[in-house]
Amino acid sequence: MNWNGLELPDKPYYQDDAVIIYNADCRDILPLIPDKSIDLVLTDPPYFLPIQSYVGTRGNGYQKRMLGDLSVLTGYFKLVFNDFARVISDKGTYYVFCDAKSYPIFWQVMFPICKNVRLLIWDKVISYNGYTWRHQHELIAWGELDDTERVPTGDGDIVRCRGVLQENRKHPAEKPVELISKLINKHTVGTVLDPFMGSGSSLEAANQSKRSFIGIEIEEKYCEIAAKRCSQMVMDLRV
Repeated sequence: MNWNGLELPDKPYYQDDAVIIYNADCRDILPLIPDKSIDLVLTDPPYFLPIQSYVGTRGNGYQKRMLGDLSVLTGYFKLVFNDFARVISDKGTYYVFCDAKSYPIFWQVMFPICKNVRLLIWDKVISYNGYTWRHQHELIAWGELDDTERVPTGDGDIVRCRGVLQENRKHPAEKPVELISKLINKHTVGTVLDPFMGSGSSLEAANQSKRSFIGIEIEEKYCEIAAKRCSQMVMDLRV
């Protein structure tokens, strides 16, 4: 199927002139995307570690987690980033949401394929209720390639933006469109890829920035939400 000059897999979940969505495992779709056809990979992958690693026996409880537990995530993301390295253009850029536990994994898999890997901090401005030290930030692994355009800027590496209120979230880990727009608009890009799309915040941000977008999401219910966002954006343009 030809979409914006790219030969992509048939039967997407949703498609229009600027957006295409696949309801699939990204490892099934990424190998079918043409080489060097993506300008920006921006995604929020499932980076959380399991709370409990091993089931106890005979009432002995759960074993403590070990560094070896990270090997599952590391192995998976090595495969995914190998796909990214093929599809991203020579001037491409990566933004990958993560946290303090998973950033070392992303740094390790991005280091061989990027010229620079640096850490950005998303300051959510407020922390949520709880005990002791509460999280007020998330991390973003930013990667650039040898030919990535250098953007003159006076901005630091802390991006301040309020998070999405829990009662307004369409996805448990939903990111604000405003934040993603700030990242996209730093660069001159044509096509944005989000292989862990969720409910489509990155899709909406790409649309607002007039960029083409390829989204992949394994959960159909979130593809449905993202497709509805697309339809609403089309309606808004007609009003």
